[in-house]
Amino acid sequence: MIRIAFVFLLLAPHLCNAQFGSPIAFSDSHEKTVLEASPEFYILDWQPNTALHISETPLEIVTDSVGAQKVNLFRDAKGAPILYSSNIITPVCADGDCKFMHITLYWTLLGDYAGFDRSVQEPLTKHDHDEFLFSDYWKLHDLLRDHNSILKRRAIDELVTKPKPSKIEGVDALSGATVKEVKESVVSGALYSCYVAWHLVHGKIKEQIKAYTVQQQDEAMLVQMLNSGHTNYQMYALENFDENQYKANFSRISELFKSSIPLVRSYIIKNLSDSFSQSPSAMQPFWDALPYIDINTRSLLLQHIDFASDATVAHISTQLSVLTKNQLLKYLEHLGSKKAISSEVLKNLEHFSASNKEKNAYLVTQFLEDNS
Repeated sequence: MIRIAFVFLLLAPHLCNAQFGSPIAFSDSHEKTVLEASPEFYILDWQPNTALHISETPLEIVTDSVGAQKVNLFRDAKGAPILYSSNIITPVCADGDCKFMHITLYWTLLGDYAGFDRSVQEPLTKHDHDEFLFSDYWKLHDLLRDHNSILKRRAIDELVTKPKPSKIEGVDALSGATVKEVKESVVSGALYSCYVAWHLVHGKIKEQIKAYTVQQQDEAMLVQMLNSGHTNYQMYALENFDENQYKANFSRISELFKSSIPLVRSYIIKNLSDSFSQSPSAMQPFWDALPYIDINTRSLLLQHIDFASDATVAHISTQLSVLTKNQLLKYLEHLGSKKAISSEVLKNLEHFSASNKEKNAYLVTQFLEDNS
């Protein structure tokens, strides 16, 4: 009883602070309401001279050991939502020895992991309460970025070879060696801290954050997402634009078609309305990107070649080496459907067919013979 009472006295001030205390904790341990620098571990863009101001939300993270902890929202100078955050204080125990984990977690507007700040005064610790090294924080950051970690599919007692669960004032305490499958992805000696942090980041709060964002969604937010360097933001904006918004932001969309990842590119080309896909001038930036895009997107783009301008078709004849066999056949099929092939295109075809370095040259040779 004396030991239990002592543990309760140790935990009580922190539990009260977690339940009713400051809205946010920063790496310098001061209670701030303005975020003027990027979180130390962060995956989003951060523009110079940014100042984000904190505002309250009805959102909370509920943990068994410390109850509800507030989730706040940082807004820019215009009041636009930018970043969600929560000051987490939760006990971490191993072999009956407990210490508090202090960490400030950040989420994107869609509820994805955005980063964290560590506490200078209350650093994270491992077994025997050795403090995290800087490399350990980076490893934790990499773990939290992985939304499909093995931690998602395993209970904590499945991650140690000989789990010895016990209860200390309602807080799980575990011991045992970390299993091989997860050992490389977590900080050595800090399995429980990593497990708790990952599930705080990727738990029910993700969908709650996204739902709260949707309630505040407007065109300005979607445009801001489209112009970010964050792929999930880009996809969300594209999925929620109507045709007028698509048209108003077509310059940025065509830019993303060239520079973004294949998932974004293929979504763009698959969802083009006829007013864009059948307009040679609107599609020109897409055709200009032909040599730079991935194979799958290039195939999707070539499905629109019947609407390409003669100048575009001629230009593609100078880029035949980037086409796969099926893509080249598609291009030649288009040429074969035309009443006449320009001398410029014929010259480029002949040059390609005569090359000893082009494995698909025979296709062009056969085409020229069939259309001579």
